[in-house]
Amino acid sequence: MSTFRDREKEKYTNPEFKKALFSKDACARGTYKGHEYDFCLADAHSAENLHQSLRDEAIEYFSSRNIQWHDGKDSRMLPSNHLCCSQSCCVNFLFPMQSNHKLLANVFKAIYPELGTPLPMVEGDISATGGHPYLSFEWIGLIDYLAETRRKPGRRTRGANHTSADFAFRFRRTDGQTQIVLGEWKYTEYYGHEDKGTNQVRLDNYAEAFGRSPGVFTRKDPALYRSLFFEPFYQLMRLQLLAQEMETKHEMGANLVTVLHVHPAANKEFTERVTSEYLSASFPGQGVMSIWKQLVDQTRFTTISVEHLLQLIGKARSLASPAWVDYLQTRYTFADHIQPKEGDAP
Repeated sequence: MSTFRDREKEKYTNPEFKKALFSKDACARGTYKGHEYDFCLADAHSAENLHQSLRDEAIEYFSSRNIQWHDGKDSRMLPSNHLCCSQSCCVNFLFPMQSNHKLLANVFKAIYPELGTPLPMVEGDISATGGHPYLSFEWIGLIDYLAETRRKPGRRTRGANHTSADFAFRFRRTDGQTQIVLGEWKYTEYYGHEDKGTNQVRLDNYAEAFGRSPGVFTRKDPALYRSLFFEPFYQLMRLQLLAQEMETKHEMGANLVTVLHVHPAANKEFTERVTSEYLSASFPGQGVMSIWKQLVDQTRFTTISVEHLLQLIGKARSLASPAWVDYLQTRYTFADHIQPKEGDAP
């Protein structure tokens, strides 16, 4: 039976579905890692992976900050042409909230009832027009909190070689405190059992932050730490530790820095497949998000589905571009889950 990723790729191979979203020229087969696929846009039209209302501004945002697009075209300065790209999915959903703080507040207040007033990201993210966005992409923090330049010397880059939040936003809470949210976004991902902890430098890199007391992790034992070096737990650990260190240093006046994980509920291969043998044995029958909630301070972690977020955006339609909302509802409405099978896919 097919995986969620299989079904999403199959959706994009439907000529009628593709024509409803993209230009005629873009609908030609595209090249991805040396092979042509129907579920990719034509190479010269990868920019159409982003909705037209935000396309130019989003590309400029990434370019002006030297943020590379994952598997991007034209030296990674343009989005990937793979239509199952999670980075493009994230930008399609959230980029309008950069400047539309009323939309951001309306949507995310349903997730954070304590959200009072959105605040701009006032340091490190000046827009092309000189203002500050209310939501940032590929956020790595203002300094190297996790000392990752020890392992990857040189200039820090957003979105590559350093722990990056797919998105981040900041707000004044109703209790007067300032909160920053670091977001992780998933689309069609699922992972094997690759051990990321075979590199001793990598193991050493996050040990100090993991063991900090008080800290975000409710358990500090070495066996647990070692078990987190399997995706997606490895990504979650690093992002949770980045949030912890940003909070400790009160980045941009933050009293609280939390993590928000967004993923399709329909992607059971991601939510149910536990890649760490230690965690699988310690939490039998439980999925990734359930396990994670038991490992960290629950006030510092929240998870929602893409489906839920899409519903919230639909309810806020009057605050946004109707064409953008229609696009999201057409492109990112997922088929019912079918029992998965093992297998690799690009």
